[in-house]
Amino acid sequence: MEIKINFLSQLKALTDLIVMSIIYSFVILCTSMDDLKLMFFLLIPYFLMFFLPTVFLHCNYLMENNGIVFELTKKAIIKKVKNSILECTIDDICEIVIYTGGTRGTVAPGLAHSNYYYVKINFLDGSSFVITSLCSNKIDKILQNNFPDIKTTTEKVFYPMINK
Repeated sequence: MEIKINFLSQLKALTDLIVMSIIYSFVILCTSMDDLKLMFFLLIPYFLMFFLPTVFLHCNYLMENNGIVFELTKKAIIKKVKNSILECTIDDICEIVIYTGGTRGTVAPGLAHSNYYYVKINFLDGSSFVITSLCSNKIDKILQNNFPDIKTTTEKVFYPMINK
């Protein structure tokens, strides 16, 4: 299975932000049509709670995996970056760590950035690489199905930003 960042996967990741933006815009337009000062004060929490955190996380994930194609098989992960190819077999993988928000996958997801997550694949030699949810929103399930014998842990964090 080949996964990479494309327009549709980015649009899928931004769905919550788009829906919340439409609802929030409708509420602002209905309640503060004449009062520009009230409209301004209603936009501040929107940008601080919904828009900016989601855009920062989206850009962080985009910079991490843009231009990279991952090929997942039952025996290996192949990472293709421009002209270089890195093939990692199942014997090279030490563990898979999933960094996810606490409300991802629940009925009430909470904030717009709650569906963003990434998977860090650690190797026996100490190296690692990251696959983000922009490549596929089901990357955790794909890796667990392809590599059931490898230790997989989930770490819940409020804001799953990739730090190097």
